[in-house]
Amino acid sequence: MDSSVVAIRARFAERRAEQLRPLLSDDLVDTWLRDPGATHREPISWLARFLDARPAVERVCVHESGGTWRLARPPAHRGETYRLADSRVFTDADEAREACLRRQLFDVFGWGEPPAHAVDGPELRHEDPVLLGYADRVSASPGETITFMVSAEGVAEYTTGLLRLRHVNDDPNGPGVRVETVPDLWTGTHRGHAQRTVPGAHVAVRDPHGATTGEGGFAIAAYIHPTVTGREQAVIARWNDGDRGYALGLDETGRLEFRLGDGTASTVVHTEEPLVPHRWHGVAASYDPATGRATLVTRPLVTSANSRVSPIVVGDAPIVVERRVDAAFTPADHGDLLFGSRTPESGHYNGKIERPGLWPHPLSRAALIAVVSDDHDAPLRWDFEPGATAAGLVVPCVGRPGLDGRLVNLPVRGVTGRHFTGRVEHYAVDPRGYAAIHFHDDAVTDADWTPSHEFTVPDVPAGVYALQVTATDGSCDRAVPFVVRPPAGTATGDLALLLPTATYLAYSNERGLGYVPVVPDGTVFLEQRYDLGHSAYARHTDGSGVCYTSWRRPILTLAPGFRVHLSPFMLEADLYILDWLTELGYSFDVITDHDLHAEGVDLLRRYKGVLTGSHPEYASEQMIDALESYVDGGGNLAYLGGNGYYWVVSFHPELPHVMELRRGELGTRSWQAKPGEYHHATTGERGGLWAGRNRAPQKVFGVGFSAQGGGPSGYYRIGPDHDPVLDDVPEVFGNQSLDHGGGAAGNEIDRYDPALGSPPDALVLATSEGLGDDYQFAVEEVTGTNPGKGATEHPDVRSDIVYFRTRGGGSVYATGSISFSSGLSANGYDNGLSRLTRNVLDSWVADRD
Repeated sequence: MDSSVVAIRARFAERRAEQLRPLLSDDLVDTWLRDPGATHREPISWLARFLDARPAVERVCVHESGGTWRLARPPAHRGETYRLADSRVFTDADEAREACLRRQLFDVFGWGEPPAHAVDGPELRHEDPVLLGYADRVSASPGETITFMVSAEGVAEYTTGLLRLRHVNDDPNGPGVRVETVPDLWTGTHRGHAQRTVPGAHVAVRDPHGATTGEGGFAIAAYIHPTVTGREQAVIARWNDGDRGYALGLDETGRLEFRLGDGTASTVVHTEEPLVPHRWHGVAASYDPATGRATLVTRPLVTSANSRVSPIVVGDAPIVVERRVDAAFTPADHGDLLFGSRTPESGHYNGKIERPGLWPHPLSRAALIAVVSDDHDAPLRWDFEPGATAAGLVVPCVGRPGLDGRLVNLPVRGVTGRHFTGRVEHYAVDPRGYAAIHFHDDAVTDADWTPSHEFTVPDVPAGVYALQVTATDGSCDRAVPFVVRPPAGTATGDLALLLPTATYLAYSNERGLGYVPVVPDGTVFLEQRYDLGHSAYARHTDGSGVCYTSWRRPILTLAPGFRVHLSPFMLEADLYILDWLTELGYSFDVITDHDLHAEGVDLLRRYKGVLTGSHPEYASEQMIDALESYVDGGGNLAYLGGNGYYWVVSFHPELPHVMELRRGELGTRSWQAKPGEYHHATTGERGGLWAGRNRAPQKVFGVGFSAQGGGPSGYYRIGPDHDPVLDDVPEVFGNQSLDHGGGAAGNEIDRYDPALGSPPDALVLATSEGLGDDYQFAVEEVTGTNPGKGATEHPDVRSDIVYFRTRGGGSVYATGSISFSSGLSANGYDNGLSRLTRNVLDSWVADRD
């Protein structure tokens, strides 16, 4: 960050700390510690928000591991991990939280006693043996095969078995862990071996005939937009591990460098000054073996629309560096020509590349200056223009057949290039403006592990299962979940539970701290393992948003018992619904978003009713079309969550395990796509919110996202509308749940609003109460900066439970809250949430065991 901005923010923080410090007192801190809701009321809320906004290096959190708690500091930079901040080990969580708060109050405000046990390190690292794994598919039917990839790190031997998952939360207020070992299936003992993932996006060109080795002299060029400096990275390279070949890229200081190797040493030619990140530059290099001369040329290529800064502050004179090469250049006699990395495992580049080219002969100084100044016409060049679609995994070579490049770890296509003007925002209309590809050194779209086990799915009931792998010495284990769906073309139950696997992918391996200062051991482990890839909430090394996420890698956030924000999340929260359906004796199948995307409405028409999961936030057009067609055709739909069908996603046509997301200008978002980059490369469709494409969730589900918060959850009160589905439901209900907020109306909530598309004749069965101002109005509906957007001040910050019948004879039941499912088992399943949902489902299903 610019030093001026850092200084301004530091002065602001100092002034704000001075304003807040007089509020602190022993009584206030005691209230803060003893009252869970105090952090959401003024003035404690002011102090809490200020602490949460401090940079990571200034924060203290609680690390939980194996029933003990310690104080730690979160990592300040990528590649770092948590560090101990206190020498004590706590056996009581509340004591640890109190110590954490008092430490932060002293560090930030100078209030209270100086910490007597403060330390700086060591790092918290997961050094124990570990088992990791993933499956090649999300779901499978009996008789189909499913392949598992397992990495046993420090584990000599492990066993396998099959689990059936029903309920995995051990909270004593719920039904407890209900996981069944399926006897005599998939059992065995296996030798362990570690498998390795190599992150980094690049383009590889196979060249078995040596057309790109550079033997006899050569020149190379490209137009680049670097985004990160600070380490060596290659733009164009044909290099092998024996230090043979050539590479054009950046050195560790950001200077442009041209590297030539002879098998024993490297000769490097570099510019004096570093290239400025986030600007376009023409770059070229040439080597002439007859004279032993290496030439390096660069020139800024900035317009008003293609770079972070304006051309009014950028000089455009070319920079030329020439020197005689001391060592003899030896071509790399094996390996690929690479764009975006030096070798497949090292020197990965962060930034955009456009129009890489190669001449099989050296170029003069004047010719190189011309090359970096305008579109070159190299006899071998690779066309990064997307054309009709940017989804292809191949970039064609212009000039010679058989030298096409293939994408590895999906560098991002459909991004703006140096000719982008801002007048047109779609690559199909203006391919010249989108002739670049964006590379990231931490991209992972396929771990590419060797298969460890291939199993045939047995004839078991549809449901959620997992391959259990356990070290024979008991040191570690891992469950790799998957779904057993009914046989193709059939239904084995009256109802279908539709698991939101697209949302599981979006949140996969999320590393965020969340709303509370307690970090589970799994988050610390993930912070060490960026080779496992990112969630779609993360940013790449260069700060750009992660728009591709993949099923083919270990996804720790799906593991039973994994906590995000200290609450059950994703699959674990959806198992509440599965457990409730099982407990009440309903006949049901389990299907996934991936199944729905592939099969469409025909998959749903087999069922008397379809139930969604607790947080179906991400959906493809095929999924939305199928759900709408199902309901319109007389189907019954229970939307049992919140913040549903919010973001547009698509699946790669050639790599269906890869999902794409482009976050647009609207919505609650962790990042936003760069200008001109809102359209998906995989399909060409516009990304962002479904509401932004005039397909708001209210139109199909009756409710849509209204607010979110991390404070105490609310409850429901029955409204004036009446329907038989409310029979035996108390006036106030939903005040108990397994969510950390306490109630069933919370986390992220939806409301009924005909102005946004809700059916005007829908019944609002109940509305939330008890939410505080920690719950704030959805940002896409806030068109000004006026205050008063919290739950106690704004009537639209609420959750509504809605029910309506459709023209086709079906019905829709929407609960409008992520936390809703966590309350279904309260009081032994005898509660208002359970009764209401039962009444709805019973009206769909004639008989039940």
